[in-house]
Amino acid sequence: MERPRVRYLEVHPQGDRFVLTDPLGVSQAIVVTRELLILMSLMDGTRTREDIKVDFLRITGEILREEDLSKIIDTLDEGLYLLSDRFRKRLEDLKREILKEGVRRPAHAGGAYPEDREKLRRFLEESLKGEGNERPKGLLVPHMDLRVARDTYGAVYGRVDRSYVKRVLILGVSHYFHETPISACPLDFETPLGKVPVDREALERLRGLFDHDLYSDILSHTKEHSIEFQTLYVKLLFSQARIVPIIVSYGDKDFLRECAVKIVEAIGDTEGLLVISSVDMSHVGKKFGDPASYDPSSRDREYIDLLCQLRNEEAFDLLLSDDNRTRIDGQFTNFVFVEIMRLLGSKGGEVVDYRVYHEDLTDSKVSYAGIVFY
Repeated sequence: MERPRVRYLEVHPQGDRFVLTDPLGVSQAIVVTRELLILMSLMDGTRTREDIKVDFLRITGEILREEDLSKIIDTLDEGLYLLSDRFRKRLEDLKREILKEGVRRPAHAGGAYPEDREKLRRFLEESLKGEGNERPKGLLVPHMDLRVARDTYGAVYGRVDRSYVKRVLILGVSHYFHETPISACPLDFETPLGKVPVDREALERLRGLFDHDLYSDILSHTKEHSIEFQTLYVKLLFSQARIVPIIVSYGDKDFLRECAVKIVEAIGDTEGLLVISSVDMSHVGKKFGDPASYDPSSRDREYIDLLCQLRNEEAFDLLLSDDNRTRIDGQFTNFVFVEIMRLLGSKGGEVVDYRVYHEDLTDSKVSYAGIVFY
């Protein structure tokens, strides 16, 4: 391997060493030294072996022998830490296994929400606020830990008439590595409350409208909480509804607008359709790279106001204007969501809740909102 490339791994400091974890779950976590971490960072696919040795010497002052470098590269490849033929084969095998199984297992039961069926039912039911007699076109709901943001989930879902929803389009956010800008999960979602079926016909129609395979990032869907959390309320409130689970990862305005058109086309009959944008707002503080946390509400309010008025391009451009300085993670998902709201004839949104959660341990804040679109 002349130009080795380490694939995306998460780095967690641990004393004078570092723990590397794989968000896709393909590779085992490993503990590495500072020197090995530096060496791996040089394996970016652009450097030859000779380049790597030269740069390693320049940074560390240590000479790396060719035989030692070869052993390290071979070991990393065997552990599936490199973007190599070995890793790609294993990845494709895993994808086939997951798709063949046909069910997406819950990844966060017993953590972010109760695993026991009746405890979960009470946990969700007790959060609901409202008359339950409204028929909105869409909801903007957090994907924040349910134990933290349960009241906001309940304030939004508690408004919805349980009797009219037949299908739910869930637009999630990418928290794991995605190769493609938009992806879908064709698997039924298993929950402690029962199975939530996907609308496979709609997904197959949608799959045929894109140049890339919408299912190619299926591995990232297996852990993604932004969709999983919403399926709990879907099963509780709309027990017979089918879902269309989609993750929007990135894209420019033209591409995202086309995505919205294609999604509506694939869904077809929109009678009884509820669209959900599963997003949080700002992420600020030491946990996210800031020197200290601060109140992000003024930026959130400015952005939320534009969303509620369906001023989609202005909302998107607002975040682009300063590289999304408060790290609102729904930038791409919300663009597709608001475009769909416009296509469905929405008149705009109403904020029913907004909160800022402060994590003392890391001096960090995450904000989130609940918005109903009519």
